[in-house]
Amino acid sequence: MFNIIIKKQKSGFTIIELLVVIAIIALLSTLGSVVMNNARNKAKTSKAQHDIAQIEKAMNILANDTNEWPGHQTFDAVFSGNGNEICDDDCPFGLKATSSGLVATDGIFLNWAGPYMDTIPDDPWGHQYFFDTDYRVKKLSGDPCPVADPILCENVAVVGSYGPDGVGNNTYNSDDIIKILKR
Repeated sequence: MFNIIIKKQKSGFTIIELLVVIAIIALLSTLGSVVMNNARNKAKTSKAQHDIAQIEKAMNILANDTNEWPGHQTFDAVFSGNGNEICDDDCPFGLKATSSGLVATDGIFLNWAGPYMDTIPDDPWGHQYFFDTDYRVKKLSGDPCPVADPILCENVAVVGSYGPDGVGNNTYNSDDIIKILKR
C-alpha cells in the first residue's frame, strides 16, 4: 500500500510583507493629512476673503452715509506715514470699536444710519481684521511690500487680515490677505 504523505503549508504573512503593508499605510496616512492640511488652509483663506468683502461692503455704506471711512478717516483718501491704522491691540482702536462706525457710532459720524454690520468677526487665525490708508504694496503686482521703497512700492488704502502669522501693523508680508480699496 501506498502511504501518501501530505505536507501542509503554513499560512500567514512574513515579516517583510507586514512591514511593506505598514509602510504603505503610513505613506497613505501622511499624504491624507497633507491634503487635509492644505484644504484647511485654503478654507481659512477663503473665509478671510469673504469676511473682508463683507467689511468692505459695510465700509462703502458707511462712506455713502457719512462721507467718512472707519475711524473718521477721510473717505477715498490714501495717506503716507504711520498712526492711521485701525486694527487690534497694537493700534489705537479696532474695527470693532464704536469709533470705527461699522457696528456702532461714537456719536460723531454725521448721518450715521448703521449698524452696518452686526458684528465684526476675528479672522480665521483669531486676529482682528484691519483697515489701513497707508498700506504699502508693490506697484506692479499689488502684493504687500515689506520695505519702504518709493520706486517699487506705493501706499494704498486696504482692508485685510494679517494672515496666519498674525504679524502686522506696519510689518507687511506675503501672508497678509488684503483688498485694495483705493490706490
